Amino acid sequence: DRRRETERPLFFKMINKMNIFEKIRMFHNIYIKNNFFIKKKTYSMNGEDIFVNNYFKKKIGFYVDVGAYHPLELSNTYLLYKRGWNGINIDINPFSIDYFDYLRPEDVNINIAVSNKNAISTIYYQKSKSPLNTLKFKHAKKIFFGNLKKKKIKTEILTTIIDKTKFKGKKINFLNIDAEGSDFEILKSLNFIKYKPKLICIELIDNFNPNKQIVKKNKIYKFLIEKKYKLVWSGHFSHIFESK
Repeated sequence: DRRRETERPLFFKMINKMNIFEKIRMFHNIYIKNNFFIKKKTYSMNGEDIFVNNYFKKKIGFYVDVGAYHPLELSNTYLLYKRGWNGINIDINPFSIDYFDYLRPEDVNINIAVSNKNAISTIYYQKSKSPLNTLKFKHAKKIFFGNLKKKKIKTEILTTIIDKTKFKGKKINFLNIDAEGSDFEILKSLNFIKYKPKLICIELIDNFNPNKQIVKKNKIYKFLIEKKYKLVWSGHFSHIFESK
């Protein structure tokens, strides 16, 4: 189809820069581990993508996924992409962005850390490809077991990152944030007047299935209520807010 025809040159440009071991690992991860050719009803952890997909129905829109991790695995945006949506995928792991360049070349895929300031920061991790990478040392000590690895990475505020892409000035239909402890800083770095998302999916706390009273005391919850959002869906960790 037309999308695949436009993706082919980008695919070959990306795949040629990888060594043989990286190619084998990527193909195994996508086609075997994640069963690429088997159609799934959901790709997210707890059905977040089903709610979002049903909410927008037939609408074609624009998403921003911060802490995107993988184009298929645990993805809250892949169902939207399959429907013709496009957007920006951001992750601090370069391997994750290679996977996005391969499977979603029409998206803007960026290897950078999002924070509340433009700077050079330290990221903490254990594996080269993992959803558990963080800018927060305390959070790393909490979620990791064993030795920590660290490296320097450039950080920018979310508004600055979007402003540098072809989506500059475009209202966000769906914003997904999963940044292992940096979620609130990322949220505050967005210019809501310019980009105010219709739906926001974000983790509030680490507790599994927290009760409503705990959720309402969370600083992210209070921030979004002040921004005229309401909570419309809750999973084990993620919560989805709708702009009023």
